[in-house]
Amino acid sequence: MGRSPLRKIFLILFLLMPVFVFSQAEYVPVANPVYSFLERMDALHFIKDYDSFQKPKTRKAIAGFLKQVELVNNELNSVDRNILLDLRSEFSLEMFETTYSYQSLIDGEKYDPLSQKEKFLYFNSGNKGNIFINVTADGDFIYNNQAYLSNITGKLLNAGGIIRGTLMNTFGFYIQGSNGFSMGSKWAALQKKELQYNYKFNETPEQTFFDDNEGHLSLDFDWINLKLGRDRLLLGYGENKVLLSDHSPKFDYLQLQFNYGIFSFFSFHGKMLGQSSFAGDTITGGANVLKEKYMAYHRLGFNLTDNLTLGAGEIIIYGDRPMEFSYLNPFNFYKSVEHNNRDRDNAMIFFDLENRSIKGLKLFATLLLDDINYGKIGTGWFGNQTLWDVGFSSYNLYDIIPIDFHFEYTRVEPYVFTHRLPNNSFTNFGYGLSSVLAPNSELFFSKINYRLSHRFEASFSFSYTLHGANYLDEQGNIIKNVGGDISIGHRNGDAEVVKYLDGVKQIFHRTSVDIYYEPYNEIKLLAQAIYANYPQQHDLLRYSDFYVTTIFSIQVKI
Repeated sequence: MGRSPLRKIFLILFLLMPVFVFSQAEYVPVANPVYSFLERMDALHFIKDYDSFQKPKTRKAIAGFLKQVELVNNELNSVDRNILLDLRSEFSLEMFETTYSYQSLIDGEKYDPLSQKEKFLYFNSGNKGNIFINVTADGDFIYNNQAYLSNITGKLLNAGGIIRGTLMNTFGFYIQGSNGFSMGSKWAALQKKELQYNYKFNETPEQTFFDDNEGHLSLDFDWINLKLGRDRLLLGYGENKVLLSDHSPKFDYLQLQFNYGIFSFFSFHGKMLGQSSFAGDTITGGANVLKEKYMAYHRLGFNLTDNLTLGAGEIIIYGDRPMEFSYLNPFNFYKSVEHNNRDRDNAMIFFDLENRSIKGLKLFATLLLDDINYGKIGTGWFGNQTLWDVGFSSYNLYDIIPIDFHFEYTRVEPYVFTHRLPNNSFTNFGYGLSSVLAPNSELFFSKINYRLSHRFEASFSFSYTLHGANYLDEQGNIIKNVGGDISIGHRNGDAEVVKYLDGVKQIFHRTSVDIYYEPYNEIKLLAQAIYANYPQQHDLLRYSDFYVTTIFSIQVKI
């Protein structure tokens, strides 16, 4: 007697289950070194179909790329072969369906804090899912020397935990939280950019406490993925992410992503922090008031060949009203919808390109049109707001020495990212969503990475920025608006014709040396020295006094 169709289906699913049991649906944070490794492998043609435009990616996706690298292991240099060994240990569950390289402090056979294995407070992995728990701790010593201050030092201590895992091969979750405090100079502590917009740390001048958190829930159906999260998103090519960087606070968002054939699609709708104020009240003590603000984004990518990727997308910033359903729909032309919504929002379109035809060399470019009137191109009209970002990453000396070179040029026209309604500027809590470059600026950026060993890397970067700032009086009021402030759009009475880099010329120099060393797995030592300047607003052309910031960090995970 033959089996029923339903029983056959269950039998097939049972036989296929071991193939998918260890698929991890949670995302890997963008700070993980695996991303720089995969960027290198992509440029060297060791992997295919890697999308370097947007991060983060799931553990499942990353394991797939690492498996591709496994196939060409003999073509790697000695440093990358050892890096791959470390990554095989970190992603052994996803790559080889085993936890042989993991150790657990709780319910484990033997735990060695100085071993090279992956360390967990506790983990459990089975057919129905898995869970991993870590305790984290980090400390920073910061030295900062300003022209009007001297020898200022600060110390930060921070501790927290991570819980992550995947259920039924589909449901991924990630929760991270930490609490810390500072000692010594608060000014020095604020050189850590994450503290500059931390609410608790800046609540009062005397406050020394800070906290941080992120987390997400994801549903991974192989070629399509859904995510509800609060973590760090990066969008753009190169070292400086011109569409979405790590310059502003994290935000909550709903994401949809899928890949099919030569097409890839990525979209999200996020909740930002708008303009803030304080509403005083003698009875309750008052309350902080923030205006509603949202961001909608989508991009369609085309892998025309193995080495040529094109993309096109749209961005909308809107606020002062509840969530807009027309922007919740990712399959929509946002620019047209914005017109139909009575032209109240900040709409942008962009095009991007990455070419990897020459092995070891990545060429990339992004064009963003914040606003454009084709009939007024070349007239200097303020509304033609464009951004250009072009650059390259070179790994051409790969077989000779483990070094890579990066160069990027960014040109931001006046009024780019601004809006006539201040709450619709391209900001989150007043911080630019793009890289730190302001409107009416240009940036020359270069960087060299040298890997002394698989766990010892040194980087040197230099940037030169020229900015045309608005003319201000002694009280900080705008005398003349040249489109140089991201929070101030074009106003009635401002000039209709603008000139690129007009205004108060400000020159920024920044030189940075970064050293990364991991003597034992999950015990990381980092050092950073920065030599930079703060231009003076009222000087017509000034380099101003330079300052030095040095940060020593240690990070430990159990």
